[in-house]
Amino acid sequence: MLQDKIENAINKYENNGSRLEEEFVGSVNGRRYKELAYSFLHKDTLNFEGLSNDEKMEKTLQMRDRASESFQNIGDFKNNYINRRESMRLIEKCQVGNPERPNRFFSRKLYDSVKNRFSEKDFMLKFFTATGGTHLDVMHKIDCFFKLYIRETEAEVACATIDLTQNQNKTTADADILINITDEEKDSYDPSRSNDKFNAGELDLRISEITEQVVEALTEDYRQRNSK
Repeated sequence: MLQDKIENAINKYENNGSRLEEEFVGSVNGRRYKELAYSFLHKDTLNFEGLSNDEKMEKTLQMRDRASESFQNIGDFKNNYINRRESMRLIEKCQVGNPERPNRFFSRKLYDSVKNRFSEKDFMLKFFTATGGTHLDVMHKIDCFFKLYIRETEAEVACATIDLTQNQNKTTADADILINITDEEKDSYDPSRSNDKFNAGELDLRISEITEQVVEALTEDYRQRNSK
């Protein structure tokens, strides 16, 4: 009985965290991510050379079925580990929408605020969500990240990672930036018409605070890359 209560409490907490992430930063195309991750992990065996079109189609469908079953729980991710760099590369290929126009209210305001700190003529900023069942989220504890590029060449020059949580006891993170959001804050940042607790002033202050952290992380990453 005690074990059941503990498991229920953990599930409740994890579900709340997932809802927070989904509402604030969105999620990836889950099916697309699984297919890309499965193909990356099994690239040595997914050889279509010499196959007929029908055989290629059959093998592709089999791959998709296996991919959809491959990442159902934490154990699946641990047993099929993908490093942080490759995880980010896969994430970028399965975004929903435009990385230069985030589709969630919170992430869009944060994106616009960070973007205004860099010359649009010289730089291009992109925002990527990692939530929705990905290695970057599950194994590397990163919910989203910003990348800064030279506009003329599209060369990546800096990255800043973010861990978003409702766990107020969490004080450290693997990501560059840890954002703790309480239930009360979550309500005050929600602009839905049915939400009478929305507080634009509080949201603007928090966005300004996080913007400074993101800009600092991007600047530090840029310096480290150019000091090598």
